[in-house]
Amino acid sequence: MSNLPEGWTDDMNIAVPPGHTLDEVVDYVLEGTIRRDSAVIMIQHLKAAFGLSQSDAELALDRVCGGVVRAATGRATNCPAEDKDPLAFVSYQKCLKKPALITAIYPQFAKSRKPWWRRLLS
Repeated sequence: MSNLPEGWTDDMNIAVPPGHTLDEVVDYVLEGTIRRDSAVIMIQHLKAAFGLSQSDAELALDRVCGGVVRAATGRATNCPAEDKDPLAFVSYQKCLKKPALITAIYPQFAKSRKPWWRRLLS
């Protein structure tokens, strides 16, 4: 039994055509987001280069950025479910391994190198 309204799903999988991988989709969205490409441009590219449908391209953009935000919290409990939200999961994992991705996309989430108490003394 689910608490979701009828017709809704918590499955955020997309259909990646043969010859492409989720990692490639995530890498493209992360790189495009760092470059500050517009959502329209990235969606068009995901459709043309990766063969995604309009709705899958939009979902890919949303879920990859969702993984970045979840990784920025630094909490393991925020890890997306790999089977239900694979794009966010891959994005989350990449951002944990390379925190500079988080900083490049969301500078406000950058981790300070100084402990909080040293920042007060500065």
